[in-house]
Amino acid sequence: MGRPRIRAGEVGTVQITKLAKSKIRARARARDDAGVLHQIVAVAATEEAARIDLRRKVEALSTSSFLGLAGANTIAEASVSWLEQVRARAVAGSLTFSTYESYSGTVRCVLLPQCGGITLDALTVGRCDRIILAIMLDRSVSAARRARAVLGQICGYAVRDDAIPFNPVRDVQRLPLPEKKTSILTPEQIAGIRELMQQWRVKPGNGPRPDYRALIDGMDIMLGTSARVGECIGLRRCDVDMTVSPPTVLIGGTIVQTKEQGIHRKNSPKRTRQRRRVALPALSAGAVRRRLSLAGQGKEALLFATKNGNPLSVSN
Repeated sequence: MGRPRIRAGEVGTVQITKLAKSKIRARARARDDAGVLHQIVAVAATEEAARIDLRRKVEALSTSSFLGLAGANTIAEASVSWLEQVRARAVAGSLTFSTYESYSGTVRCVLLPQCGGITLDALTVGRCDRIILAIMLDRSVSAARRARAVLGQICGYAVRDDAIPFNPVRDVQRLPLPEKKTSILTPEQIAGIRELMQQWRVKPGNGPRPDYRALIDGMDIMLGTSARVGECIGLRRCDVDMTVSPPTVLIGGTIVQTKEQGIHRKNSPKRTRQRRRVALPALSAGAVRRRLSLAGQGKEALLFATKNGNPLSVSN
């Protein structure tokens, strides 16, 4: 009777050989997920180290041998693995680095202080419900909503990794939606804001004089287009069409800032479906003309840029 076939992810008999200079070699055969048989060799100073290195090389061959999460892992430990996966998606371009950093901030500042030491197998629907409720009472509804979303994704990752049988966050009660606030500026208020911008740091001794004209132009464009700050300062020469009546502007990007990529223009608004072309009223058209006269000559030149032509920060 022949030897049993090595299945994908399995390792055959490990052979240990003593080499010169007190080295130990561990050798075995293993099969990858495609069914190809590999001869795996590891050399180390001790037999234990050689076996560990051999096992690590075998695990890299097959998904079945991956030592993933277990029910005994804590939320803190699971969040590390989950964030690594999220970051890999950001590197691949399937989500933005700003989303990754938002998730990371929620984990670090909200979830870990509240429930980082709880093990995955101890999570029930009721316990998750109490965790989210405590965050809402201690912090805010907004923080609780972020925590619910992130904890749900961590638990979903644990389910896919066979650490827990189901996602307990899915049945947690929904949180109340924040009350929508509508505010409308009056013409008098707009005139007052414009005057404050013009008088900002007029007197010497308060630091360098800011580009108040850019502030006023940005406000006039946002008033006429309902663009966000990042969308406004992300406008380029090629986005503007002053040859039609009325003139139009394409809001198709925004300025974002992340630790990974710094300040840069993202070629879509906050949500891709919000890409739109807007007709400019007279007030906004005048501001756009001023910005065009100051912008660089390239079609990709930003209407609002630093002296070097780089994007402005939304914070500034």
